[in-house]
Amino acid sequence: MEAERSDAPGGKSARTRESIVVALFELVKEGNLHPRGEEIAAKADVSVRTLFRHFDDMESLFAVAQAIMAERMDSNLVLPTVSGPFVERCHAYAVAQGTLYDDSRNYLLFYASRAKTVDDVNKIEKMASQKLRLRLWSALPECAAVQRPIREAIEQLFSFHAWQQLRYEQDLSKEEAVNAICKCAQALLKDAMIKIDIS
Repeated sequence: MEAERSDAPGGKSARTRESIVVALFELVKEGNLHPRGEEIAAKADVSVRTLFRHFDDMESLFAVAQAIMAERMDSNLVLPTVSGPFVERCHAYAVAQGTLYDDSRNYLLFYASRAKTVDDVNKIEKMASQKLRLRLWSALPECAAVQRPIREAIEQLFSFHAWQQLRYEQDLSKEEAVNAICKCAQALLKDAMIKIDIS
């Protein structure tokens, strides 16, 4: 077992291990957020025994998948190019966030579903909020200038939770969801007495 796991990068063992992780990703993409070992092995075209020669248990496989997902999400968090008045920047940013959330939805749900305690959930959401905040402030610096309650309300508008509710729980189209987010953000900023250019 150890010899197989220590195979050189690019060797048969490494390729088999990669195929197992890819199979897990494919199942998640298809909507299976809790794939069983038998399903993953079948998708990877390996035996269940082979799967567990490469991973001690399902949790170790999921941990590897989560780490890769987190790395991919970070690489996708490239700030979209936004310029012009607030309304245009807000719309462009909301579209970019919506596209990211739509493309990554099943992976984000899978990632969150692995949490075992409330503390785990809070940790995941706090990390996501910190990354969102930096992107949001770069695209819409007006949001960083308002009082904390209003600032955090605006941050929530651009969160995955808000997008999930608008798009998949309330069945809004992408355009409708983007418009709702932008109008709410504008209203909050105006209420905070922040002058924004809506031309």
